Amino acid sequence: MKTIKLILICCFGLILQSCVEEADIQIQNKITAVKIVDVRYGDNYIATELLPGETSEQLKIKDYDGEFPMREKISFKMTANNKSIYLETEQFYVLDDEDELLIVLTDDTKVNNPN
Repeated sequence: MKTIKLILICCFGLILQSCVEEADIQIQNKITAVKIVDVRYGDNYIATELLPGETSEQLKIKDYDGEFPMREKISFKMTANNKSIYLETEQFYVLDDEDELLIVLTDDTKVNNPN
């Protein structure tokens, strides 16, 4: 009887695990002479700091609640000359199940300060 319960629990766990969707995201900073910090995709924290030319590590986002496809902006603080400003991209970036999304921020990326 204990063996059957253990097998059922394991099967249930595998079923739940197989229902979880995943996607990968990375951010690359190609903004000239500017460091960006506290980089986020919506509520998902991507990187602490990215120097010009740096790319974040690949972040795996798991969907437990049916959130995919996600449609979010990138937010960050841009720092230069000991000054910083909070910015968000004007564009929304879509991340869906099994995507591998690389977002490149450049001098031409349209951003605004929502404050």
